[in-house]
Amino acid sequence: MNHSTTAAPTRLVLRRTYRARREQVFAAWTTPSIVAQFFGPDDVTIGDVAMDPTPGGAYRIEMRMPDGEIWPVSGVYREVVAPERIVCTWKWDEDDPAQERETLLTLEFLDRGGETELVLTHEGFRDEEQRDGHSKGWSAILSQLDAATTAIRIDGIDLSGYMVKDASRAIAFYRDVLGLEPTRVYPENRGAEYDLPDGTTFGLWGGGGAVMPFQPSNGILFAVGDLDGAVTSLKARCIPVLTEIETPNCRMAAINDTEGNMVFLHQRKTAS
Repeated sequence: MNHSTTAAPTRLVLRRTYRARREQVFAAWTTPSIVAQFFGPDDVTIGDVAMDPTPGGAYRIEMRMPDGEIWPVSGVYREVVAPERIVCTWKWDEDDPAQERETLLTLEFLDRGGETELVLTHEGFRDEEQRDGHSKGWSAILSQLDAATTAIRIDGIDLSGYMVKDASRAIAFYRDVLGLEPTRVYPENRGAEYDLPDGTTFGLWGGGGAVMPFQPSNGILFAVGDLDGAVTSLKARCIPVLTEIETPNCRMAAINDTEGNMVFLHQRKTAS
């Protein structure tokens, strides 16, 4: 990623190049779950994110400072042209409304032969001090955006197992031959899962065709912390998502690898 900076007393221009298609970089700025990953500069974390990325729509992002103080920023979208350009207002919530100042943020996504040059223009600052403060924050945010656009983060393997045509027959085999008793048996001949003594989970899935489509190979469910962000990233890279599935315990999405194997991205639901 390369970058350059241009500044005027009330105007700031930053340029960064990302090794990602511009559809993917554009999606990162219009998807709340992805915005929450990269928008906090340095030790700042992101709380609630609300976005309606359409002309006239509004957004609001809560930034949580290291001391716990919340700094909300909000604005209205003036232009949204996917995947080329976003123009929106930008205003910090101040304790004294008289101190609030609306500035203008423009994001341009330029195709550079499969990579994307992002041109960020922020203008209307009160003075050089305000401009320089935003320059530091935006520089950190744009650096973090690189990780959010290059790859989906796999946290591990949630489950592994086999796809089966007849779940009842397979469950009987693993019980009678290997002595395995299922921890969970799913209705409609959809299979079972086994929590093993070492903490791993083995599954037999797909018998009923109502949850996961059958494939004659092993099944791997890779753990991801943000399935929505992963699906958005895949679609932005024009990788077909074959199916999206929700069960009482989890959500998942499937893609094919280059060899025709079905690969599942899996996110467990938090117990309520």
